[in-house]
Amino acid sequence: MFNQKKQERLKKILSSNKTLLIAFDHAVEHGPTNYPNIDLHPLRIAKIAVNGGANGLIMHVGAARIVKDYLPKNFALIIKLTARTSLVSDKNQIQALVTTVDEAFKVGADAIAFTIYVGSEMEYHMFEQFSQVKKRCIELNLPIIGFMYPRSPKYKNKYDARAIEYAARVGAEIGCDIVKTYYTGNKTTFERVVKNCFVPLLVAGGPETKTKEEFLKNINDALSAGARGFALGRNIWAREGSVELLKEVKTILSRY
Repeated sequence: MFNQKKQERLKKILSSNKTLLIAFDHAVEHGPTNYPNIDLHPLRIAKIAVNGGANGLIMHVGAARIVKDYLPKNFALIIKLTARTSLVSDKNQIQALVTTVDEAFKVGADAIAFTIYVGSEMEYHMFEQFSQVKKRCIELNLPIIGFMYPRSPKYKNKYDARAIEYAARVGAEIGCDIVKTYYTGNKTTFERVVKNCFVPLLVAGGPETKTKEEFLKNINDALSAGARGFALGRNIWAREGSVELLKEVKTILSRY
């Protein structure tokens, strides 16, 4: 029963050969003032995700409570358990647990999302939190999407291909059912990331791209390197014509 229930939830998230999720945790991590001309109401984001053909939506529990009754039955709701704000020093490279697994489960989560900054000085604390979250997820048959983001002084920046490859592998090794990480910016190096991550790998939307063409090129390149899909945020809902752009991404995914 355990495996069956968990597999049903995973199938809901990975309901096609390539998966398309909309991420919406930005009002916590960056703050609403970073998006002064964007409507950040959770229902607006949910409508974009559903009307644009996404498979699921990633958000914090407060926003999830607002949209859960709007979402179609076959649409995945993924609740993020960890958070940090941009008001703290960048030296504090940690995301703290702000929502429990049980709270997410009661709201109707099909899976939970958990961020670990691999290589951070606070890495050990996030690993400790993850172990407790994982234990409860096993009991409730909830899949875990690990947001595995490198933050190591050994590498020049967080988009270093070697650091991304390492972080993604860690996520698979410690028991994440799905890993989400950065695109390296290069098909060849990203192929190594995919090869060494033995669970489905999703690409984070990343920094806002200057043009639509640049954004779609990154989509194509990551897919051709073997990515299983995407968790897209501001590159979709912060642009005009969000629904149409999401549909365009969905069409690209259908070609792979």
